[in-house]
Amino acid sequence: MRTNRAFASFIKDLMPSDLRSGNPDMPVSVWKELDRIEGKKEDTVVAIFRTRGCSWYNYSSCSMCGYFNDIDLSITKENLYRQIDHVAQSLNGIKVLKIFTSGSFLDPVEIPIDVREYFMHTIGPKINTLLVESRTEYIREDNIRDLGKYGPQIRIAIGLESSNDRIIADSINKGSTFSKYKVSAVTARKLGYTIRTYLLFKPPFMTEKAAIDDMIKSIADIDDFTDDISVNPMNIQRNTFVEYLWKKHLYRPPRLWSLARILLETRKPGRTVISYPTGGNKERGVHNAKPDRELLDLIVGASLSQDFSQLESYYKSSDLRSYEQEIELEAHLVSDMDIDTLSRRSLGYSIKI
Repeated sequence: MRTNRAFASFIKDLMPSDLRSGNPDMPVSVWKELDRIEGKKEDTVVAIFRTRGCSWYNYSSCSMCGYFNDIDLSITKENLYRQIDHVAQSLNGIKVLKIFTSGSFLDPVEIPIDVREYFMHTIGPKINTLLVESRTEYIREDNIRDLGKYGPQIRIAIGLESSNDRIIADSINKGSTFSKYKVSAVTARKLGYTIRTYLLFKPPFMTEKAAIDDMIKSIADIDDFTDDISVNPMNIQRNTFVEYLWKKHLYRPPRLWSLARILLETRKPGRTVISYPTGGNKERGVHNAKPDRELLDLIVGASLSQDFSQLESYYKSSDLRSYEQEIELEAHLVSDMDIDTLSRRSLGYSIKI
């Protein structure tokens, strides 16, 4: 694994030193949403546990990840038990649960083994499907073998972000590699678990055109290792390297047109590619020059149904000339400047961040 130490150090320096937030006995958030799981739309409960944080945070962090803003270094096992009890009471008969943390559910330091067992004994009988996130280093047979004995189908979500190791190291600072992802995915599937792979659309230091190409290639590269693929367009989180660039107008989140293009160009029988954009149509999230609620809804709807006909019709009937000119211009710039913002500022408009 290659790590850009100077880059990692700079990212670490941007993080606040006081990282204690919220009630340690309560998850960061719990909500309900629709997701496409095992080939159909499912009502889903989503919970984010408040933990001591990602192990990678102790060294640095990923360039776009602000989940460390929700950690509490004083969290104990007892706090986690009470968070689990709260989630168990929040299911209300829903049988699909997605669990996120500020790092990895399968990290035995972040979620100790006895806490994980309490979680599975308490919640396992109440659900049919459990999705958990993890970095690759924890997806080892000795660490995950027992997950399947509690009843629910296990889906492990892995944040690969890109199949290009240069992008993983020098744009994202992920601290992993494509090879590690493949080993982890094979290990999990051998045990009967399914895999969801996260890809990051438009990390820093990439033009939008290059980022589109990377998504299309990465989707093809991981086809044989994953059960579904979630394309996550960049959303700008607090105290991150990407926010540092964005505030200097040296980074622009990707456009909804580009996300639609990726979904349309990568669809094929037997492949499930989804995208539920966080912060869509907002300055910190994926957005076109003008807000487009219909396009965002069509992207989410197509992701849930895997019927892309309405999205394709909307895309093909729209005037994309301005969009195409923008990304062509970006492709010839030295850096990924935020053309929209800089243009508005040159005309005297103020930007509220």
